[in-house]
Amino acid sequence: MPARSTDSLLQIEESLHSSLKKGHHSASLSDRLISANKRILLQHIEFRPAAATSSAQLEKLKSKYASINPSTSLTDHVKPSKGMSPFNPPSASDLAHDDDLPDPKVVLYPPEKVKLQWPAVRRIGAGLTNLGNTCFLNSVLQCLTYTPPLVNYLSSSEHAHTCKQVGFCMVCELQRHFRRCYENGGQAIKPHAILQKIKLIAKHMHWGRQEDAHEFLRYVIDAMQKSCLNGNTKLDRISKETTVINQIFGGFLRSQVVCLKCKAKSNTYDPFLDISVDVKNVPNIQKAFEKFVQPEQLDLDNAYNCTKCKQKVAAQKRFTIHKPSNVLTIQLKRYGVMGGKVTRHISFPEKLNIRPYMSVSQGAAITYQLYAVLVHMGHSTNSGHYYCYVRSSNQAWYCMNDSMVQQTSQGRVLNSEAYMLFYIRCDAAANHEQPKVCPFHV
Repeated sequence: MPARSTDSLLQIEESLHSSLKKGHHSASLSDRLISANKRILLQHIEFRPAAATSSAQLEKLKSKYASINPSTSLTDHVKPSKGMSPFNPPSASDLAHDDDLPDPKVVLYPPEKVKLQWPAVRRIGAGLTNLGNTCFLNSVLQCLTYTPPLVNYLSSSEHAHTCKQVGFCMVCELQRHFRRCYENGGQAIKPHAILQKIKLIAKHMHWGRQEDAHEFLRYVIDAMQKSCLNGNTKLDRISKETTVINQIFGGFLRSQVVCLKCKAKSNTYDPFLDISVDVKNVPNIQKAFEKFVQPEQLDLDNAYNCTKCKQKVAAQKRFTIHKPSNVLTIQLKRYGVMGGKVTRHISFPEKLNIRPYMSVSQGAAITYQLYAVLVHMGHSTNSGHYYCYVRSSNQAWYCMNDSMVQQTSQGRVLNSEAYMLFYIRCDAAANHEQPKVCPFHV
């Protein structure tokens, strides 16, 4: 250590010795410091009532500062202050009274920009040629091609102007695919561009091998989500769920555990992009949802470790839909872990109200309208044949079976053996006017 530094330390020590007059002179410097700190900490402090109320002081402090990161909490949107404009979902009745779902620090895509309705009537698009066990891919692409908010977003070219992806971008690929489909109505096109990149979408999938359509859809939406994040990997978990893909397909589930001893509640919130429901021993999709939200008993070896009781106790665990999505994608779990398939018909409605399955089950209806059904024929998800039904912008139903495109009835759609159902929220639709005819612009 330099000599100057040593001299400085000695001077500081001498100053401290001289300032600490009380106590034994033989005590070390550290002992004297401890004794002095004790005297300060043990001093009696008197508190006087504030001259102004805390709320008045808070308002006075607020007037000195400008907010650079205003709150984006769900309740703020429900009850906007003067000058603010609310967005469509969710309403106050959509959310639980004891809502503690964290707010995003950043909103990547404002939810009010999502357009749920077709702005115009588009003619039915092209069929897709089967290029060798690619019916799973064709069916998924057709369901996405007739998802109004996704098509509306890609028609605006907004993503093309902001995309920062180097190389493969799932959103850009779908944008080009949608344009080809709508420009070649009445024909069949080959989805070569997407099929050639299947390894970039899902590494374990192979061209020429039948794959599970639901699994492929999950990878496609995950790839779109990655594209929309544009490398923003340092965002908090909730902010990552505010991309345009999440605003279209995403919602939140609540897992609530209630201690049966002290009645304490513990809530966990998880994002979802689709919901898988068990269809064993149920006649329809409504009963499957009732089964989905049915409480599960936690006891014996599966007992709940209650933080309030400080011990393992019996509890109830229950899943509910906490924040509804704009597009509700439902997978019917027809296949068991040990094999076998539920082959019987599971009925589903043209309009579905999910209010009974929400965290707050009382209130205004949360209604969805069916717009696509994906069907699987066969005994295994990795064999057999996939095709789908889609509702076009003129509200007519079409069967999309690879290269074949044929208009069909709603009755035939509702009697199909669905593997996946696609619903779009319709209770808060702003404009029910008949749309005008216009082409697909990219």
